[in-house]
Amino acid sequence: MRVTAARRTMSPRRSAARTAAVAALSAAALLGGGLTAQAAAPARTTGAAVELAPAGALATQCYYKVNASGGLLIRSGPGTGYSVVGSYANGSTILASASTTNGFRKVGTNRWVSSAYTVRIVNLPCES
Repeated sequence: MRVTAARRTMSPRRSAARTAAVAALSAAALLGGGLTAQAAAPARTTGAAVELAPAGALATQCYYKVNASGGLLIRSGPGTGYSVVGSYANGSTILASASTTNGFRKVGTNRWVSSAYTVRIVNLPCES
């Protein structure tokens, strides 16, 4: 008696999800991020197509403590030539971009602070 293994077929929904996952991982690998980029910016499936998260979504933000005795000015752009739009008190905890532009960290839309007066809080995780 000959025993044959039953051939398993994958449902169309599961097949599309697997295809999307493979495409997203491949795209992340091509962009140099490997699995980390996939975890940071999951892909969304829309039918058979895969949409990667927008580039701005990959920006990492970390928690910082303000270390400026007179407080820290918030400016409308990354430099001292931009107007002051607010301030943070010394000792405040803020969420700001991990990267800097011209020595400034982005804290919101058109809101920047000098990175020289921020100290990373290492026991709080960064967010993507």
